[in-house]
Amino acid sequence: MNRSLRQRLSLWLSVAIVGMSAATAGITFWMNFRDANTLQDTLLQQIAAALATQPVSAPREHFQPRDGEDAETHLVIRPLGSVGIDPNPRIDVLLPASLQPGLQDIEASKVHWRVFVRFDVAGHAFGVAQRQRVRDEEARDSAVTALVPMLVLVPLLLLIVNLLLRQGFAPLVALSGDVDAGDVRQLEPLHDEGIPGEVLPLVHAVNRLLARVGGLLEQQRRLVADAAHELRTPVAAARIQADNLAHADLSPDARSRLESLQRGLARNSELVDQLLKLARVQGTASQAQQSIDLDVLTRSAIEQTLELAETHRVDLGCIRLDRATVRGDSMHAFALIRNVIDNAVRYTPAGGWVDVSLVIDEGFAQLAIEDSGPGIPPELRERVFEPFFRVLGTRQSGNGLGLAIVLSAAEALCGSVELTERLDGQPGLRFVYRQKLA
Repeated sequence: MNRSLRQRLSLWLSVAIVGMSAATAGITFWMNFRDANTLQDTLLQQIAAALATQPVSAPREHFQPRDGEDAETHLVIRPLGSVGIDPNPRIDVLLPASLQPGLQDIEASKVHWRVFVRFDVAGHAFGVAQRQRVRDEEARDSAVTALVPMLVLVPLLLLIVNLLLRQGFAPLVALSGDVDAGDVRQLEPLHDEGIPGEVLPLVHAVNRLLARVGGLLEQQRRLVADAAHELRTPVAAARIQADNLAHADLSPDARSRLESLQRGLARNSELVDQLLKLARVQGTASQAQQSIDLDVLTRSAIEQTLELAETHRVDLGCIRLDRATVRGDSMHAFALIRNVIDNAVRYTPAGGWVDVSLVIDEGFAQLAIEDSGPGIPPELRERVFEPFFRVLGTRQSGNGLGLAIVLSAAEALCGSVELTERLDGQPGLRFVYRQKLA
């Protein structure tokens, strides 16, 4: 699976940021926790230094805390080995006479204390003690408070990194859009303004490739057009000669052969005309600045196909014709409409019908052609737009270029085509062309 470079960079940068932030948070927590304990040790030393200026005696009565917080945070100050200890091990503690001067830890009744021992002016040793749990809680609160800015800034940093990556890759996204929106008939080089330097070699390579492909496509179009032009004159001359020969006195066998020859020449003439139309449609880009009245072109295409419909005994009609104006090349639009109507008439059996409609639908012009013909299998509906592809078993002569011209014209007009079942579900075909209104 190919994932986008931006997503991969965003993922790995996020992992790196979160990992480094977690490591930094752990180190910061440990350092702040240690510093907070060191600060409390210093506080015990300062209190002891202040009390050492006078004799320190045991308290005359037990400590009566005002509230739970007072009970948790008070300090025990008494001479070493003094009696009269409060029975509550969380409020008072016996400081053994064996304690040495300085900071040390003791445990009494499963309660841990941090004690600083010093001598007063009378030379008697006394201690200032604090519960270790209280110290740890205060140190933990201090360390967690120091982590709050990091916990807030890390998500913000992740968001900023994602926004910067999106902004940095925006030129590439825009470049992809330009490539998708490009006209295959006019392969314009990709613009390199704002493109990162690391991607410029790829853009230049693509431009060189587009230039080569454009040259090959233009060469192919010229070959088709030139071949069609060169064939048009001899085919026309051959048809004239065959028509002249038809007025001569011929035997039945010769006349049968002549009629077969005339049909072949007619098919060749039609193929040459279709090749010229295809080359003309594929060789020019849509002129978006030109307004096109699709209703006028549709009416004209129907009128020009009526004779063919009468010949095939097909009922060709228009059930709705809204006024619709689009932008593009009128030659492309007329080629599209005429070819799709012509195709529907040719493949509809005698006695059938072809209905044409042009409606406005949510800001789009929608041209629909329905027929009562044999239809096209769903698996072949995309392939019928390929040049020279024909559905077998239709018993109709053709060269397979009609719908190829339709698709090329639709792409030049920036419209869309679709082949579906008829709306009533009966056998036949429904062709729909949609283009945004001007």
